[in-house]
Amino acid sequence: MKHTFGKQAKQSSIALAAVAAFTALGIGNVQAAPTFTAANLSINSVGFLEADFKETGLAPGASVSYTSSATDVGWVSQCFIKNKPVSNLPTQLHVAHTVDGLTTTRTYTATGRGVITQSVLTAYPTAEAEVENPLCPETEGVTITEEITAIRWCNASLTDNTTPLAGASEATLFLQLIRNGSSAVPDCATLATLPSNF
Repeated sequence: MKHTFGKQAKQSSIALAAVAAFTALGIGNVQAAPTFTAANLSINSVGFLEADFKETGLAPGASVSYTSSATDVGWVSQCFIKNKPVSNLPTQLHVAHTVDGLTTTRTYTATGRGVITQSVLTAYPTAEAEVENPLCPETEGVTITEEITAIRWCNASLTDNTTPLAGASEATLFLQLIRNGSSAVPDCATLATLPSNF
């Protein structure tokens, strides 16, 4: 029994000496490369492009810049009275492209373990000025609201700009926001050819 214990102790000493030697040479301190262990692009409940991700293998405390973007977005709006579409009023297609601001960049800091778990939201653009000819007319005694019923984002992507590293990409994302509303948003190939209108 004593002989076996002595043999194990000797082997343990050799193993510890080897680890110490590798550590001294820097061989034991290899940092994992940055990797997206999770990255997902989707449309949230209000129609924004949402990029959710987890990136590991970063330097502890590192600042990392991320960009979520798309080349085109199209959405349909429609008039409603008490949650019912007004059938005798037209729908309106809105279109925006990269030059209209379909890019969001955010910087986050890695934890002590070199991990960042975050989200980046990109909104579709809206007109700042009051619309001269609104889609839904004002009618006395009746509340008519304009609602976005469906939206399509095209060529969406998420990128770690600092590394750099691609996280996720989707050729097309579509969401019907209001079940009983219009879904007439053209495909991405068509949206790319249409002028900006929002």
